[in-house]
Amino acid sequence: MNHVRGLFGTTQTLRQIFLPSSADSQAIRLAERHIPRRQTRCFRFQPVRQHTPVAPRPAPPMTSRVAPRPANLQQKYGPQKDAKDVKDGKDHNGLIKDEAIPARRVQIVNEDGSLGDPIPLGAALHTFDRYVNVLLQVAPETAERPAICKVTSKGFLQQKLQAKTKAPKDPTHALKQVELNWGIDGHDLSHRMKMVESYFEKGKKVEFILLQKDKRRKKLPSPEKARELVKTIKEQIAEMGAVETKKMEGTLLGRLTIYAEKSKKS
Repeated sequence: MNHVRGLFGTTQTLRQIFLPSSADSQAIRLAERHIPRRQTRCFRFQPVRQHTPVAPRPAPPMTSRVAPRPANLQQKYGPQKDAKDVKDGKDHNGLIKDEAIPARRVQIVNEDGSLGDPIPLGAALHTFDRYVNVLLQVAPETAERPAICKVTSKGFLQQKLQAKTKAPKDPTHALKQVELNWGIDGHDLSHRMKMVESYFEKGKKVEFILLQKDKRRKKLPSPEKARELVKTIKEQIAEMGAVETKKMEGTLLGRLTIYAEKSKKS
């Protein structure tokens, strides 16, 4: 009996430990009502697909660079340089200056005209203000001496080049045209011929153009008077030391041109 009583005592003790009482069960149910339940997510897994190997893409073709245009087809602007001038270091004005001087050592001309000591070209370029001056080669380098150079102002050099390009043209190529009316009187003709004489003295060529300017006011002279006028003009041309350069062109009492210039023998 003692054995059975001890068994019931043990069973009761275990029940109290592992099985909650009715009060505890009620408290647990109340707590579960106030605690929000977490929403569980369901994930659907799909079987892994076996990918077939893809062949690698071919490399893009290498684009070849466009070959440069031949030198004879390249369009250039500004003054063109001759191949010989480029080789000699000359610019479009035919000058050799600064780093283009083909010499290792140079001698600079002083203000008094004397020559300085030979120095390297690089050192010579540091002896003056290159913003306002340039180093011009006066004489090329030889086996006996270095190149002779001179420091020149850029402004003075520019003025010299402009004066060279604006040199007066040959006066013998100048041409003056003198229009004469067929009905011109002796006084007006004398005045015009004095003006023509000044043209001849300056070495200019003169074209005498005879025509009827206003047919409504003046009547045409007779052919005899027209021939006499042409003869008078030619005689005065000869008296001025001028000659006809070519045969006169045109028609009498129409448009007639006489070409004359100062004789080179006179």
